[in-house]
Amino acid sequence: MSAPSTLEVSTHGRVAWVAFNRPNNHNGVISAMIVEMYEVLSRIAGNSGVDVVVLTGNGTAFCPGADLGAARDAPPDESDIPAPETYHSVRLLREMPQVTVAAINGACAGAGMSWASACDLRIASAAARFSTAFLELGLASELGLAWNLRHQLGAAVARDLCFVPRKLTAAELAGKGYLNAVYPAETFHRDAAAFVATLAGHGSHALRTLKKNFLDADTLPLGVYLDAETERHLAMFRGDPGAETMARLDAQGARIRAAG
Repeated sequence: MSAPSTLEVSTHGRVAWVAFNRPNNHNGVISAMIVEMYEVLSRIAGNSGVDVVVLTGNGTAFCPGADLGAARDAPPDESDIPAPETYHSVRLLREMPQVTVAAINGACAGAGMSWASACDLRIASAAARFSTAFLELGLASELGLAWNLRHQLGAAVARDLCFVPRKLTAAELAGKGYLNAVYPAETFHRDAAAFVATLAGHGSHALRTLKKNFLDADTLPLGVYLDAETERHLAMFRGDPGAETMARLDAQGARIRAAG
């Protein structure tokens, strides 16, 4: 009998929900989860029918990092260590053509915070608690956390969070610019679903083009970036993307006229 999946994947419309699925263990990370995350995201990245990918947690936790109890009870041997390429799940979250969202419903630390930090957007329950306690465990960061925090928040804030480990509330991290929205715990699931539905409703081509613009902005000099951005912008008025763009512009114009 095969082991249960550490992730639960469901697709609703053009949104794929990827939920950490070890609720009885607070969604603690085991080696299989590292591997499954890479495999799941690799499949979704090539799915043209999905425009938004959401990470969340089943149960009361998001993902608090390594399942230390499981590691203590059954220390991994060499065969249990995930292949190095599976750690590139964070690169997939950052670079896949879909917009990625971390819907943080509870405890978020360690590898969980690394995955959340690789997403384009992050929303959280007011009850969520965060920690970057690698140093307290005698470890350094993993899964790209230092790199992504530096790019998301700047070098000073990233170093502060990692070199001065502590627990933080959602409100504290929102104040640092880490979170896009914080919702009441009692309405979080409904609010998160509404946030994602609004995002996905903006249209496939526009979302994927904007994601590409941000990826190019990280690597290209301005002149080269502008050439690429302009070509993609003009392409939005041609063919099927053009029909979608003009329909949305016409609808917006109608709303403005009605309001006036």
